[in-house]
Amino acid sequence: MRNIQIQKSNSNEQETISIEKNMVIVGANGSGKTRFGSKLEQINNPTKRISAQRYLQLSELVQRQDFETADTQLKNSYKNQSPIQPQNDYQQVLMSLFAEESRRNEKAVDDINAKGSLKKEELPESAKEQVIKVWNFVFPYRTLKLEKDRVRAVNDVNEFSGTEMSDGEKVGLYLISQILLAEKDCILIVDEPELHLHKALMVRLWNKLEKCRSDCTFIYITHDLDFAVSKPSSRLVWIQGYKNNLWEWKEIDPNEVIPENLFLEILGSRKPILFVEGDRGSLDIQIYQTYYDNFTVIPCGSCEKVIEAVKGLKAHSDLHDKKVYGLIDRDFRTKEQLNSLKNDGVFSISLNEIENIFLIPEIIEMVCEYLSKVDKKEEIISEIKNIYATNKEGLAFATSKYRMNRYLGEKFGLIKGKNDYDNFKISIFSELDQMLTIELPDNDVEVTEILKVYPHKGLVNHVQAKIELSKNGYKNLVLSFLSSDKRQAVMDILKIHFPEVTE
Repeated sequence: MRNIQIQKSNSNEQETISIEKNMVIVGANGSGKTRFGSKLEQINNPTKRISAQRYLQLSELVQRQDFETADTQLKNSYKNQSPIQPQNDYQQVLMSLFAEESRRNEKAVDDINAKGSLKKEELPESAKEQVIKVWNFVFPYRTLKLEKDRVRAVNDVNEFSGTEMSDGEKVGLYLISQILLAEKDCILIVDEPELHLHKALMVRLWNKLEKCRSDCTFIYITHDLDFAVSKPSSRLVWIQGYKNNLWEWKEIDPNEVIPENLFLEILGSRKPILFVEGDRGSLDIQIYQTYYDNFTVIPCGSCEKVIEAVKGLKAHSDLHDKKVYGLIDRDFRTKEQLNSLKNDGVFSISLNEIENIFLIPEIIEMVCEYLSKVDKKEEIISEIKNIYATNKEGLAFATSKYRMNRYLGEKFGLIKGKNDYDNFKISIFSELDQMLTIELPDNDVEVTEILKVYPHKGLVNHVQAKIELSKNGYKNLVLSFLSSDKRQAVMDILKIHFPEVTE
């Protein structure tokens, strides 16, 4: 928990708020977010602000400096800088990185001279070594090398200069280095943390950096709702306006669906909106954000909330030119129910629930091959079938109960008078009899057919246990494929089970 000073809404006075993990400041372009971040920098200490305007020019050779000089110049490169001035300190960041390791090595030599020896575990990890580890984790299809005063990257066949890296790789190196070089217990103010980063990489990068710098408090400034919803445990502050050095802002409850007016203000006429089931920051949401990257993906919690959000925004007078859709799990819905929802702009995946995507045989095979445990694939698939067979009777009951509740809820909602009620009594028995006739796949069908009807959140845990992965290790591995050379293969698999969302 960290207390920070913040300027009150529409006031020159300050107040103290507590941040447990991080804070996300969101607002439209021109709302004063960046200046708000600059104000936070001025009234808090220690702070480090990373500008949205970052020059990504790398030199072939990193010049050498002693650590004190490099560290002082790096701090001076952002302290008291205009919030709208581009930050041109990439070279200085790298100089500080090499200088910090040189200082560590010099100290190690001094310790050896004093003690006569130095155990490996007594040598602290340098910031440069940490940067390499984090970068290689975030960009698993490349290997970063920082040696001989040069930045190099290696793929499967070639080694090339850091100047030839992609903008995403360059900005990744810059951000990782800046964060790991920050002083202890620092408040890190990051403007546009999503800039130049693919969505899957963006979440992976910041989650990793937050773990590496658990001593620090992260404050993100963004107009990207996809990033805002990827931080479920953050305090979310909406900057509504800036005038005469005063900001109008409000805090949004993390359990609250993001307000309608915020969509209207931020989204303008840009991407279409896709409301989905699930919670902010979940691994499932990250898959949706990656696959539907031409949409702004907003989690709403339950399927009911998705349907309400779609209907509500479609009816909004200010959204006549905005495309709004919903995406939900198939659950136990009939084809007729799914088609009815589709007509309202609410689509469904082909599987009973999104978590089942991790159990598709092609995904299982990809994971097993990556871990060199190909022999485990058939064992895992057999176990899924056995669990399904064991629970088939209970599944039939759950399907019947779900459909009955849905049916009765919909029908009662249509009863407006005595005639409606009389017609309801006449039709109920024949319609319920048809609805409660449940046809489930045989035990020996393809696993994909089972996954269309079977909800079992514990199945992924069974898979993890078979291939000896820790909690969420399996899901995280699949997600990492989306930012590697396996990306297209995974996207092709998802395409089979995710609908094309369109009019």
